[in-house]
Amino acid sequence: MDEKFEWLVQGMMEHEYGTIDDFISPALVTSLRNNLLVRKEKGLMTNAGVGQHSSFQENAKVRMDQISWMEDDQKDPSEESYHRLLWAFIHYLNSTCYTGLNGFESHFAWYAKGSFYKRHLDQFKNDSGRKYSIVLYLNEQWMDCDGGELVMYKGDETITIAPLGGRIVFFESDRIAHEVLPAHRTRMSIAGWMKQI
Repeated sequence: MDEKFEWLVQGMMEHEYGTIDDFISPALVTSLRNNLLVRKEKGLMTNAGVGQHSSFQENAKVRMDQISWMEDDQKDPSEESYHRLLWAFIHYLNSTCYTGLNGFESHFAWYAKGSFYKRHLDQFKNDSGRKYSIVLYLNEQWMDCDGGELVMYKGDETITIAPLGGRIVFFESDRIAHEVLPAHRTRMSIAGWMKQI
């Protein structure tokens, strides 16, 4: 797994983002996707918003996804496995890049057909705790015609990444503005942030 971690780090150092396909096994992708679907069926997905604490508000002109936060002390085997993997990545970053990371948060994200998230940064204006963003896609048999791409903005350059199941994207939370384009079918992922608390 260290080889995959290093690939993501090198990608970020050279291009300001790292991405790799098949970051986790297809079986784990399926299991995590099923967990998201169960949460959706049970009504545990809530409308996402913008801002935090007193500035939090729902704004369908900015984002239309639904989310369900994942607890760090998971009892579900697949979610625990994913969190162990992300903590291993944090330890790798701390030992190789001296990042001083000591926290992590993540949530499932459900984008219904036509849903989007306009251009934004992941770091809050009054809270610099989020240092790195990491997105894992859970979609099955995603095709180019399905839309829903992640678009990252690097000055005048734009990078477009399709949300293929098992693909992961890694970038600095305060540097890369990005958006999620409308999808033509349901789009599923796990968004996470590595933090200094």
